[in-house]
Amino acid sequence: MLGSLKIGTVLVQTDTFIPDSVWVQRETFCCGWQTITNLDGSNLDRQIRSDGWNFMFLGGALRSTSWGSWSGIAIRCAAIRVLKKIQATKFNAFEITAIRARHFLGIPYVIVIGHSRHIQKSPVLQTIAERIHQADRIEPSSISNGIAVAPVRMSRKLSRDSEQAVTNR
Repeated sequence: MLGSLKIGTVLVQTDTFIPDSVWVQRETFCCGWQTITNLDGSNLDRQIRSDGWNFMFLGGALRSTSWGSWSGIAIRCAAIRVLKKIQATKFNAFEITAIRARHFLGIPYVIVIGHSRHIQKSPVLQTIAERIHQADRIEPSSISNGIAVAPVRMSRKLSRDSEQAVTNR
């Protein structure tokens, strides 16, 4: 898994719905994210669009660095840092567009550059509120074989009680 990140690799959030006609192989990358191993960004885009869905490409490259030589571990660490940046925007995919190795005062580091992507049915990009609402809905995905698990949510009273227990310590 460490050596599988390369230019064109697409990472998707674990609960992202992909139409059943698009056959993808997924591997867990980190908590909440998976890599698509059998398709690169352009081939995945082509297959999703042929099914009537959209795979949005968002301008504005995101980049992150990690200290270390050109190794799978350094690239993975930099990629995880980029994924943390896009979690706030609620886009459900990320495509790696460049990986660069550099040196600073003789110390090697790796830069991972990529773009946010978003898989959705509508041809118009949803607002962040709509993306949050869509993420909260339960949709069976191709990886769960139609079995959906509802997220556990705390009631307000229960969350207040737990906050008071923490402050009383």
